[in-house]
Amino acid sequence: MKLTREDLDKVRHIEGFPIGEDEDIIALSDPPYYTACPNPFIEDFIEEHGTPYDEETDDYKREPFAADVSEGKNDPIYNAHSYHTKVPHKAIMRYILHYTEPGDIVFDGFCGTGMTGVAAQMCGNPDADLEFKYKIEKEMPGVKWGTRKAILNDLSPAATFIAYNYNTPVDVVEFEKEANRILEECEEELGWMYETNHVDENENQIHDMTGPVKGKINYTVWSDVFICPNCGEELVFWNAAVDKETGKIRSTFYCGNCSIELGKRDCNKSIKLTFDERIGKTIELIKQVPVLANYNVGRERFEKKPDDNDMKLINEIANMEIPYWFPSNEIKHGDKTREMLNRHIKYIHQVYTKRTLHVLSGVFEKINSVSDYEIRQSLKFMFTGAIIRLNKTNKYIPSLKIAPGPIMGTFYMPSLYPEINALNGLHNKYKNLSRFMEITKRNQGNNIITTQSSNNLSNMEDNSVDYIFTDPPFGANLMYSELNMIWE
Repeated sequence: MKLTREDLDKVRHIEGFPIGEDEDIIALSDPPYYTACPNPFIEDFIEEHGTPYDEETDDYKREPFAADVSEGKNDPIYNAHSYHTKVPHKAIMRYILHYTEPGDIVFDGFCGTGMTGVAAQMCGNPDADLEFKYKIEKEMPGVKWGTRKAILNDLSPAATFIAYNYNTPVDVVEFEKEANRILEECEEELGWMYETNHVDENENQIHDMTGPVKGKINYTVWSDVFICPNCGEELVFWNAAVDKETGKIRSTFYCGNCSIELGKRDCNKSIKLTFDERIGKTIELIKQVPVLANYNVGRERFEKKPDDNDMKLINEIANMEIPYWFPSNEIKHGDKTREMLNRHIKYIHQVYTKRTLHVLSGVFEKINSVSDYEIRQSLKFMFTGAIIRLNKTNKYIPSLKIAPGPIMGTFYMPSLYPEINALNGLHNKYKNLSRFMEITKRNQGNNIITTQSSNNLSNMEDNSVDYIFTDPPFGANLMYSELNMIWE
């Protein structure tokens, strides 16, 4: 089935119709089950799967579901793709199993990643998690397993894109084949960007029988550079504030030049000028310098201070022109974007290092060349799932020597940022998605997804759904439209 401009004209008046070109909306959509705009096929879906409501003959009755529900987030399905205020599908399943019958239609007007749809489908796939199945059958004697259909809506195109991929089964073998091909090609083409010299404790190059030993960078920690308000000298936050033995960050530290005691708020950040070829102008950026390289040689992991060769490589990449398309949208003033703008990040591509941006744009171009729509979308799902940890909102905790990811619900940019090897990040997400797809491959799919405001659901008739499950957005606290900007 094709989505046409005539179909768009039928729903163009509905609140939440996206600002964008018709051909882009059409290209992103997979009608009738997913449209990146108000879905004009919902009534057909309801007619096919729904049961007409007759008040005189309806004998529906359920006692309120009053049990405590607690589900953890350490689950391959939950971890397939991050999102704000996400609810585990197993928690939602209890409500659907209690209040509905197999084949009923469930509606979620604020679907986010579509966990309600996943829950509706997993009700028909209980053998995917036998421990959970036995737990539910003990809690809810007489439970009726069976797939429910779902109508999923969200105002955010990022959310409905994620929901579509969560709710659409894909050929796992074909996905793995294409993901491996793309990542291997990019590793061959761009893997040199993450090579580093293996050195001993005295920072001397290590050699073996074949010559200098090379390592593969896992991540590079970048540190803010501050200006001492007393003497005007630059001081690297990592050198001044991090206790290398304990890994703790001191709340106060001393200027190495004049010895004055300082806190972060006492200092101004050092600013550097750089020419951005993408937008064709010279821009100001907060100065950051690489202070630590974590790398592997074989299976062993090492750390070192970036040496002259590392700096030469970083500068070489910084001066290269990226031959692929990447987004460079201007970041608008908003509730959450102030954190970016205060750090002189005014365009979306500036949330990445040049190296990460180069690799991601190369991967994305190869993804866009995949002809099969569902495989291409699942690869983009892998891509958007990975980039949340590949930009400058990621944080580094010296005491734990890990990069746990960004603080969700904010664009906070820490003074210590771990630039993760983007190829490793994409490969890890690919493996995570493979596990998720294996669990959900028996799901029937065919939930229907619409992108619009829940203020206007005129493309759905009254009395057309059996159950509404919704977790309303925290709109007063979380500005979803801004927070989804990097994905969108």
